[in-house]
Amino acid sequence: MTTRDSIHVHVVAYALWPSSSAHDPAITPHPWAQALQALPMQPSLETLGDASLSSANTLPANSPCCAHESALAQAMGWSVQPDQLPMAAWHAARMGLSGEAGHGWAFIDLVHCEFNLGRIRISPPCLLNPDDSLTFMQAMQAFFEEDGIHLYPFATGRFLAHAPVFQSLPCVSLERACLQDMHALHDIEQLSEQTPAQRLLRRLQNEMQMLLYTHALNAKRPQPINSFWVSGCGPLPSQSHSGVHLHTQLRDTYLQHDPTAWASAFAELALNLMAPALQRGDSVILCGVDRSLTLKASAAPWWQHVWRKIRPRSWVKQLS
Repeated sequence: MTTRDSIHVHVVAYALWPSSSAHDPAITPHPWAQALQALPMQPSLETLGDASLSSANTLPANSPCCAHESALAQAMGWSVQPDQLPMAAWHAARMGLSGEAGHGWAFIDLVHCEFNLGRIRISPPCLLNPDDSLTFMQAMQAFFEEDGIHLYPFATGRFLAHAPVFQSLPCVSLERACLQDMHALHDIEQLSEQTPAQRLLRRLQNEMQMLLYTHALNAKRPQPINSFWVSGCGPLPSQSHSGVHLHTQLRDTYLQHDPTAWASAFAELALNLMAPALQRGDSVILCGVDRSLTLKASAAPWWQHVWRKIRPRSWVKQLS
């Protein structure tokens, strides 16, 4: 069941630049701040600067999801654990798909894994076209069906799946997994401590690594697809707020570590989406990897607006 809300919420992924990291000195916010400060001041950017900060949230370092995924779940009104965000079930319901009783939904993503000292680095496949994605799925399907897992095409490199094994399965989102070294499903656990579902999926991953390694499509790929990632599990709550929108236009420039291109895309998004949303009275949630800021149209007195005009770059500080 979905409720209708008059106020819309816009969750903007990768709209906050990286925080300084004591573990990785190469991560610094300065180039991102400089790229934003170099932009000519526009009315849409001034609208962001005039907005009031409604709330701020920071995720723990070991969070199984990114800030925009957590913010989306909260805006939807889902009271769920961060490792059981029901994104797969939500999308399946929107597509009119239904699984059998006792089944759960999951996303299955094709990935490239680099193994190093017992840990793996996950990255999504590059230059994958829809036809090759479907060919990979067809090659995998018989193995999944042997374990009672049914696959459906969803997007290039991503499939929806339903089976009992996914019911309430804790998992790490693909976005989070791609941004840090991860184990094949989630953090390290001794074999004796794994659940039957975890053991089944680890076995299936091993089978897929052998299948995909020798697949003809990988022979022409610069980076082989050699595994899959499970995410998005969790039962769908009975009610979800409508009017919640996720915007991911900043993702590519952010993950490519291109502050100049990111700042340009940010300004375009401010003009076409964020400023108009604030002017309508909607909420805008700016998200980084592990933190978020919720902005609303300001009700500040006139003299504060004059002060902000004197300091036209003050809005940048809200993003740091």
